Amino acid sequence: MQSERLVYLLYCKDSELGDRLDRVLAGVAIERMSSRKALLTSSMSTCAIVFGIDTCSDGDVEWLQSAFEPLSPPCVVVARLSVDCLRRLYPLRSGRLQVVWADEAESRLVEVLEEFRKVSRGPMWRLGLSLLSDYSFRPSVRQTIGRVCGLHNDAVESPFVPENSVSQLAGHVDLAASTLSSYWREEVPLRCSLKEFLSWAVLLWTVRQRSRDGWDAIAARVGLQRRTLERSFARLAECTLAAAAEDPERVVQRFNQWVDSVWDPHSANGSRKYDPIPAQAPGEQTP
Repeated sequence: MQSERLVYLLYCKDSELGDRLDRVLAGVAIERMSSRKALLTSSMSTCAIVFGIDTCSDGDVEWLQSAFEPLSPPCVVVARLSVDCLRRLYPLRSGRLQVVWADEAESRLVEVLEEFRKVSRGPMWRLGLSLLSDYSFRPSVRQTIGRVCGLHNDAVESPFVPENSVSQLAGHVDLAASTLSSYWREEVPLRCSLKEFLSWAVLLWTVRQRSRDGWDAIAARVGLQRRTLERSFARLAECTLAAAAEDPERVVQRFNQWVDSVWDPHSANGSRKYDPIPAQAPGEQTP
């Protein structure tokens, strides 16, 4: 079976800069979008967004800050270097938003996109990157999010396989499962249990693996029985294994709906902050 094809989305209103980016990205799997709105359609195959702008206004900054939801692909802004662009864009940089100046696009843009491609693992990876970029957590919670979402290891020779229990996660951070679950409820802006979060990570990982292996082999790799996997798909994704294999985007859409239903950035647990920790760059290990 063929492996999945990761693609990048490109939007650039300025025709001159857009033509230049087309030349820079020749040979890269790029889909040109006709509008900003079209950029925000989340897909399992979307690795990152390239957003080209000639000048950067306050409105552009507001759009960048508001438009990219927790499940949106990471973004690379390509802009012409100016005092205004530097002042407005530089503070926005994080693990999921990078800035490349137009004059350095030939030397840096493909490299930055390649870094995202190396570690991209779909919508759960994007959600984890969003959480770690936008929120401060105690180290044990940061490590847990990184491990569940696959942000802790991007080595090609050591493929990421998610844990299948909260107890296993707690063992990695030297805590009791009950303690880790309590920290999760206190700090993470999601109205769900750590177990439910982990279950979604397992489901999305298995869907991505389905392009290469059969369900029995996939279940064994993640340490589960096939029947357990079937029940998880029925409960969370509301579909069978056969339906998930035929239409993996259906599972992604159901995951998006679930995140919308549990995401609560203004809740008490989500507003609790600890000492700021610099946002991770793609490929950087969680401390």
